[in-house]
Amino acid sequence: MTACSEEPVIVQKDTKLVDPNLDPEFVEEQNEDEEVDQYIEFTLPQEEVMINLEMVPILDAYLQATQSRQQALDKMNMFRISATDKNLYLLEFSCQDELCSYLLLDQTMDNQAYLVADLAKYIQAKVSPDNTKILLRFNRKLKTPAPYSNIAVIDLEEWELMPLVNETNDKDILNYKWPILSADWVDEDTISVSHPDLTEASPENIEKWHEGKRPTISIDLTLDTNI
Repeated sequence: MTACSEEPVIVQKDTKLVDPNLDPEFVEEQNEDEEVDQYIEFTLPQEEVMINLEMVPILDAYLQATQSRQQALDKMNMFRISATDKNLYLLEFSCQDELCSYLLLDQTMDNQAYLVADLAKYIQAKVSPDNTKILLRFNRKLKTPAPYSNIAVIDLEEWELMPLVNETNDKDILNYKWPILSADWVDEDTISVSHPDLTEASPENIEKWHEGKRPTISIDLTLDTNI
């Protein structure tokens, strides 16, 4: 799900003193048309930013459906993601038992928002060597010795999810079917992934693997640009 408009999704506030321990706050401001705009204000280590709820309908709908908006805000987290020429943020919300939903927000280009995961835990973000794509890794079943994982790659220019193809073997390791231990860019179109060296990623096999020598195998995932 995306949001795109001349209205900004994220507004940066001019501030010199920032306390990163402050909880998110709900803010209302009157605009030039004398209408009330609604924001969520986040205090990050080096800045304060506000999310315009009108520009992120999925977040607005979530807050309207909650019994306690303040409790929902208290459970939210905002992370800034390092990128050369982008102002990227990852919003963690709607958390249940440590698993959350995640929105990728880009202040730099067309004020975009993209829902990248549901019922997951954020593990890693890595921008591609050419700074045009971002790899996001998430886990589920956190209490298992090696949680099942997924990788989402977003094209930061086209603002869309990019399919990945396993070029090494016929294992379908994505969509929380296998544990992924590490993931990194080889080049702008290839990601190297490490996972447990197993014939099948059953809970029993993962438990035995974890109690043993923990052998791993690396495979290459290639971006499918033909879709």
